Amino acid sequence: MLSHKKTRLSALFCLGLATAGCAGDPDRDPGAQKVADAINTVFYNGKWQQIPATPENQAETIIFEQRVSFAGDGAVLDRRARRAIDRLLAESEPTPNSLIGLSVADSVGAPATFDRLTLQRLEAVRLVLADRGYQSALATTAEARVAPLDDGEVGLTVTKVMAILPDCDQPQPLEPNTPDFNRGFGCSNAYNLGVMVADPADLERGRVLEPADAERHGMSVLRYRVGKDEPLQEEDTNSK
Repeated sequence: MLSHKKTRLSALFCLGLATAGCAGDPDRDPGAQKVADAINTVFYNGKWQQIPATPENQAETIIFEQRVSFAGDGAVLDRRARRAIDRLLAESEPTPNSLIGLSVADSVGAPATFDRLTLQRLEAVRLVLADRGYQSALATTAEARVAPLDDGEVGLTVTKVMAILPDCDQPQPLEPNTPDFNRGFGCSNAYNLGVMVADPADLERGRVLEPADAERHGMSVLRYRVGKDEPLQEEDTNSK
């Protein structure tokens, strides 16, 4: 029992010597010793927390919708209907390759089941969107349809994936405040990636690679090996 107590006291004594040696080193210059003392003060007096994992950008799907009304039994878009379409495009800012969904009342069936007036109204909306540089088609899912719609209305939906950027509000461990890291390292890189990404949908799922033309690349390597590589085209860069 006595030997056990001696061993415990020896371990505590050695730990105290090691701590004292780290806190004060006679070989250090005053400036380095001041930095070491500050680090020891922060570690022993500050309440440090485990830093969480690096935050990641999140992708969220948002659906913008608008209703376009037709007056009477006609299929002509008036000024009010065109302003509604322009309002949808201004709010959603769809990408050039996005497809705008169209829907009408009871549009569950195929276009072959629609009456002539409904088809004319859909075509009128499609032509206006095409004139503004956007493609459109009949919505195929319940989420992409505007419901409920009246008989004289055509619904427009724009499905857009938007990036939800991480919050990089990270306080600094300045005296006399104790260090408190509530955000992980790499938050700025994740934030910049979310700002620069061209298609936020890439944050959720990567694109499928197109088939590579291995034969074409192999011919280029073969021409290089046999010394029949094509020279670069010379261009005159002198200003005139």
